[in-house]
Amino acid sequence: MSDVQSWDPTLHTLNQTHRDLLNSVVVDTTVKQLQLTSEQLDALRSISLIDAREWTEFATNIEDAELVHWIKILSLVPEQHSGFSCGAKSPVIPLVRVLRKRGGYPTYLTAWIKQHSSNRFLPYGSLADRLSKN
Repeated sequence: MSDVQSWDPTLHTLNQTHRDLLNSVVVDTTVKQLQLTSEQLDALRSISLIDAREWTEFATNIEDAELVHWIKILSLVPEQHSGFSCGAKSPVIPLVRVLRKRGGYPTYLTAWIKQHSSNRFLPYGSLADRLSKN
């Protein structure tokens, strides 16, 4: 037996399947609880590891309301399920940057993210990362 694993390029690029997944996740708005199948949870774990550049490119042509929904999902899932330790590499950060750059970031969203996530890097990322972008 070998410990070598195969590399699947579909795990490192985002596509319509991932968009459909993010749009299919239901949030019970009364308790802010995600309702996920085990397949959805596994898929969200894998796409949460995709780099910021890929998320930025993927989000470019997505409508603001859809991105806000994704930000909420990707903020909540690490709080409610194990195996999501994204920290400063959270996909929420590039999604927020896309919205802010095009002026579509809702004023309430920062407070919402802070209220529902213990990730200290959300929504803006690490200070070192922000300084290197300037």
